Amino acid sequence: MKQNILFCGTPKFATTSLQAVFKCQDELNYNLKGVVTIPDKKAGRGQKKQESEIKKEAKKLNLNIFEPNKLTDNDFIQKIKQLNLDLIIVVAFKKLPQQLFTIPKQGTINLHASLLPKYRGAAPINWAIINGENETGLTTFFINQKIDTGDIILQSKTKISKECTAGELHDILMKKSPDIIKKTIKIIFSKKYKLKHQHTLQFSLAPKIQKKDRILNIYKFNFNKSNTFNKLYNFIRGMSPPGVKTNIIIEYQNKDVIKKTIIIKDVNKTIFNNKKIASKTKSNKVPILKISNKNLLIQSDAEAILIKKIKVENGKEMSSEEFINGFLQKCTKIKFENTKEINVL
Repeated sequence: MKQNILFCGTPKFATTSLQAVFKCQDELNYNLKGVVTIPDKKAGRGQKKQESEIKKEAKKLNLNIFEPNKLTDNDFIQKIKQLNLDLIIVVAFKKLPQQLFTIPKQGTINLHASLLPKYRGAAPINWAIINGENETGLTTFFINQKIDTGDIILQSKTKISKECTAGELHDILMKKSPDIIKKTIKIIFSKKYKLKHQHTLQFSLAPKIQKKDRILNIYKFNFNKSNTFNKLYNFIRGMSPPGVKTNIIIEYQNKDVIKKTIIIKDVNKTIFNNKKIASKTKSNKVPILKISNKNLLIQSDAEAILIKKIKVENGKEMSSEEFINGFLQKCTKIKFENTKEINVL
């Protein structure tokens, strides 16, 4: 007799897992009874209703779709109970209430984009990069009443390169998700698994990224301490996309001085010893902005952050060279604004 699975998810990250759950039905002897996702939301200038990425994928697969306004709604709970579920799989979805996650006979599992108990919370990918981690991964675990604290079923590790941005790591982990999802389903239904409890392990948190968190004020970094330049670099790539926002001051030959709000969207780090960029400048406690070989740099003594993609407030995304050609012709000086507060769009 086939067992029954329900899938819960919302963003693009969850789509590869849904595809895997759908494809493995015959191989692992179960039925995918449907998908739970968020209701359509108004978005954009036209305020048109937008479907979640999981809803779009579920429609392609001709799956039953549930879009409850509240997960505790009695009618919704009763519909789920009628599915005679053995397992619920959750990937990138909101917190499930107890009356929902306790319905399946085998329990409810979650796929989390970190090596739990490290980086519990909404933004594990971002914080792993911001904190300079060399390794992260995926974890499947049984859901309980507290967020990301349930017993661990399986884990898979992934290296983080020094150039990897949050967006790139997101895609790497998304592509690796189907394998651990398939293995987890297989061992749960065979009941051949050994759980690892989290309560005895040291944990860290990965709270949701807010708009204010994406503001770069370079003067808040303490460059008298070692490794601060790396922390700055990790901060920028950990927030990319959509990037970090900062104000710069531009002075021109005609003595005009303007302030620009820019979003640094993608960066790379280079070492002067490798001769990728021009020679060293004098010692600076705080890195400076510099134009070199048609590149815009955040430069320290021996290394620099190359700004690869940049966006001007209310403008389009462009390369360093395009930004220089468009805004820095006849520029005599460019610097970060020395302020504690930067307005958020």
